Amino acid sequence: MSLSAKLITALPVGMVAAWMATRREEPWTLMCLLGLLLILVGLGLSTLARIQCEKGSSKQPGLVTRGVYSRVRHPIYLFSSVAFAGLLLYLNEPQGILLLLPIQLVLFHRARREEQELEALYGDQYRWYKQQTWF
Repeated sequence: MSLSAKLITALPVGMVAAWMATRREEPWTLMCLLGLLLILVGLGLSTLARIQCEKGSSKQPGLVTRGVYSRVRHPIYLFSSVAFAGLLLYLNEPQGILLLLPIQLVLFHRARREEQELEALYGDQYRWYKQQTWF
């Protein structure tokens, strides 16, 4: 990954972390720290997945199967959900995790629809890729 791509990935995550750490008026709890960690991991990996998807599709049109896509078929959905769960923990709103259920159902439905389209487009190549990856 190029230096500019690393900066594009790290800068927003670092800015969010700095902003959240300096704006916190309540005491730091384990749940708050876990939430901040999940936010950083979720945002970082989601941003990385976006960069890898755009980089992969611009260099060589076709199925993106490198980077985080070599392990997870829908990393942007997954890691955005991780960041949202982290935000709820950071804000000390663990019951808000219930909000993730309908969001996850929508994302799951959307992912399945995308998989059907990709399978129709790439056939056996996508079916093999699907067997090698998780969600």
